[in-house]
Amino acid sequence: MTLDELRVKIDEIDSEIKELFLERMSVAEQVAEIKSGTGDKVLKPEREEAVIKRLTADMGAEMKPAYTSFMKKVMEVSRIFQYRKMLELGARFDLDYREEEPHAGRICYQGLPGSYSELAASILFPDAVRLPVNSFGEVFQSISEGGAEAGVVPLENTTAGSVYEVYDLLISHNLYINASHIEKVNHCLAAVPGARLEDIREVYSHPQAFAQSEKFLKRYGLIGRERSNTAVAAKEVAELKDRSIAAVCSREAASHYGLTVLREGINHNKENATKFVAVSKYLVVKDYHDKIAVVFSCPHRSGSLASVLGIFGDYGVNLTEIHSRPDGKKPWEYLFYVDFTGNLKDENIRALLYQLHEELPYIKVIGSYENKA
Repeated sequence: MTLDELRVKIDEIDSEIKELFLERMSVAEQVAEIKSGTGDKVLKPEREEAVIKRLTADMGAEMKPAYTSFMKKVMEVSRIFQYRKMLELGARFDLDYREEEPHAGRICYQGLPGSYSELAASILFPDAVRLPVNSFGEVFQSISEGGAEAGVVPLENTTAGSVYEVYDLLISHNLYINASHIEKVNHCLAAVPGARLEDIREVYSHPQAFAQSEKFLKRYGLIGRERSNTAVAAKEVAELKDRSIAAVCSREAASHYGLTVLREGINHNKENATKFVAVSKYLVVKDYHDKIAVVFSCPHRSGSLASVLGIFGDYGVNLTEIHSRPDGKKPWEYLFYVDFTGNLKDENIRALLYQLHEELPYIKVIGSYENKA
């Protein structure tokens, strides 16, 4: 047969596959109707494995993996179709969220006045009383105990990566992400009035600020002394009144503590930025929200994570972040944190979460917010 003749033959086979696919989906719809009444599960891993084993029993080694992948995809598409149908038929799946955000009069942040966290808090909550605390844990504890209605914490930095402690605290304190703000990092070298750059011998700051300003510090032979926060460093330099000591901090921190900026923009990566998020006791969903954060665990099956991530793609959802963390309960078991585009009011997103809720051992929505990138 010629190439054109072979293509015609493939087209004929594809048409036959199409008809069989539509027939299969019609049967799947009837299955969904029955399961909607009985409460039976859509996903039956043992049955799917048994079907594939039976169908591939007489296949050669060359075609068996390809046909297995083909059938798994057919079954996956069928399950998605059934979940959508069951929701149409009234399956119970409620997302507990508020459409109006409670008034936040008191906001917690980690650090001191003049820190990047305080600056982010002032932008996210311009009218609130801002309460500084010593640690991220205290931010979450204050909200949980009613000392503040919300908190602002860093979630990720473009240079240093994710702040994993915050992810862990979201779960342990049962709080939610409601808003985000991207703060561009612009480090300054600041010292007491009258000091000159050639006077400086030591510099105080947070380790990340040192890493982000390493080239500048090396160029001038400055010795770094670690402090818990850039604003803490600025405060200490102001109190010491020593012209040989400077701080790497924000311009806002320098101004707040009466320091003089000797050099501005000393961080070598000018695109460096930190993503801050607002957290509270309540999951709030606004019409303009376009980002969703979830955390989930995977079944103990080969390829389960790849399968779960594939489900997001099947619903046309774009994953923007994924992180893993030990679940803290069993060795070598993990929780996966995923950010993706969408709005929780959208029916497609509701169907996606319904399927994940039915098929995963654990899943929780931990945030809904507007992407400010």
